[in-house]
Amino acid sequence: MHTEPNRRNFLKAAVAAPLLAQASAKPKLQPFNYSGVRLGPGMLRDQFLYARDLFLKIPNDSFLIGFRKRAGIPAPGTPLTGWYDGDPRRPGLFGAGDTYNAFGQYLSGMARMGKASGHAPTLDKASELMEEWAKAIDPDGYFYYSRHPHTPHYIYEKTCCGLVDLYEYGGQKRAMEHLERITDWAIKNLDRSRKNPILETDRGAGGQEWYTLSENLYRAYVLTGDERYKTFGDLWRYPAYWEMFQDKHEVNRWKFHAYSHVNTFSSAAMTYAVTADPRYLETITHAFDWLEKTQLYATGGFGPGENIVPPDGSLGSELETNPQTFETICGSWACFKLSRYLMMFTGEAKYGDWIEKLVYNGVGASLPLLPDGYNFYYSDYQMGGGRKLYHGDWKWSCCSGTYPQSIADYHNLIYFQSSDGLYVNLYIPSEVEWSHGKLTQETSYPESDATNLTIQGSGDFALRFRVPRWCEGASVTVNGAAQRIARKPGTWAEIRRAWKSGDRVAARFPMAVRMVPVDTQHPRRVALAYGPVVLTRQHKPVLEIGKRLHEALRSGGAPLEFRAGGSDVFVPFYRLKHRDTYDTYFDIAG
Repeated sequence: MHTEPNRRNFLKAAVAAPLLAQASAKPKLQPFNYSGVRLGPGMLRDQFLYARDLFLKIPNDSFLIGFRKRAGIPAPGTPLTGWYDGDPRRPGLFGAGDTYNAFGQYLSGMARMGKASGHAPTLDKASELMEEWAKAIDPDGYFYYSRHPHTPHYIYEKTCCGLVDLYEYGGQKRAMEHLERITDWAIKNLDRSRKNPILETDRGAGGQEWYTLSENLYRAYVLTGDERYKTFGDLWRYPAYWEMFQDKHEVNRWKFHAYSHVNTFSSAAMTYAVTADPRYLETITHAFDWLEKTQLYATGGFGPGENIVPPDGSLGSELETNPQTFETICGSWACFKLSRYLMMFTGEAKYGDWIEKLVYNGVGASLPLLPDGYNFYYSDYQMGGGRKLYHGDWKWSCCSGTYPQSIADYHNLIYFQSSDGLYVNLYIPSEVEWSHGKLTQETSYPESDATNLTIQGSGDFALRFRVPRWCEGASVTVNGAAQRIARKPGTWAEIRRAWKSGDRVAARFPMAVRMVPVDTQHPRRVALAYGPVVLTRQHKPVLEIGKRLHEALRSGGAPLEFRAGGSDVFVPFYRLKHRDTYDTYFDIAG
């Protein structure tokens, strides 16, 4: 099949306009929008390439068989199972003929992975899948498995994201034609009741998650100028929740579904983008402060039992009984998007810390998605020992969809740019090309506290480094000369000069083991962190956890391996394998 762009012209396709360039609220920083950034050797590139190759190998027919069967057209191949199963004879998550699938997320992930790595076969696959799926759209615009009443909002939102991404990152003009068709159906058919999504009474409003729709509808509007997307996006704003975070009002309701109620703040961010109304910027900045203060574990994870919890000690007490501590891959995706919007609109460095935590303790530490659809779902921080496991019952679940999206997003989180300079947010082996040339970053961070950057090109611009909030004593040199610049934790350290090709910059961010209490009600329930990495203890405890333990740990020889006593070994969560047992939180004595 011929697709546009095809393998020959994909790499020559025009770069899409910078994200939000046409929006009403002008960003202070811009990501590179999956253009010009490449990952260097290391565990994150290995994870990315594994994910890209896995999706490339799945037969197109397996993704499409359910859509084709419903449309009554030939449907060869072997279907995917689990959450992706459209067989009406089998019970699914929401009943017979489960419609809770991730097809739109797979399109999105492949579009982003193809653009990020310049890999035409991945983009071709996504484009071919889109066109074959489009053949199964009904004349009225209906587009998924069955007319099940509970999930059309969810499925429409994921499909909208995939089509917008193929248009923006893949140059696929026909993606907007297909989006117009299914949007016309959605405008006529989606339930407008906007049920109150309190988890304890109606989980995620019956799976609708209508409160996440605005983000991608507004993205479609910004990219195309088509008012139908703006008007339809306006309908799905979530004032009952968002207004709790305006003017720092106290959040007074609980048991919200955690992942989707962080994800909805990306819709609030895009509402700010298209309206420039400062209330929505207040929503997301205050929401971040509240989440960080009351909902986040030391890893950056949140949502024990998939709940937003009250700030009454529930965060710490949930560790006593609940192994489903953090919906890891979906939660990382929600964090990456929200934090990126915050950095774009405020220009502040502090939001990069949450991103960094989940790169190393969240999705970056997850078990790889398996070819049969088994995926890592929950991180287990339970007191007395957790176990790193695949979810035994759920294949091709929501996390299999956010998996390629999150991993592709590494490319969009390392560097930002503005009219006067380049910002280094993450310390990951990589290179970036921009208006002044190319910058190459070499590092083994966080296993080392140093990163080295080489400039190829010249010009007057500012080079800025995020100083993590845990870091004291950061230092920067240029061509071996120490720079006397401000290096306050939680801000950008800035070097402004006339750069020459071959200039070398070295930055150090000293790390030390520290204790991080889970919440104010449990000051003695702590995790051990080293730089951005939370350390997990392997083997069963033979050593009392004392209040000076963090000072007693000594290097075990390998990078980020620490020992205390004879058999206690502390390593990062990302180093643990399937079925490994470990401890994340400890009650300190004395």
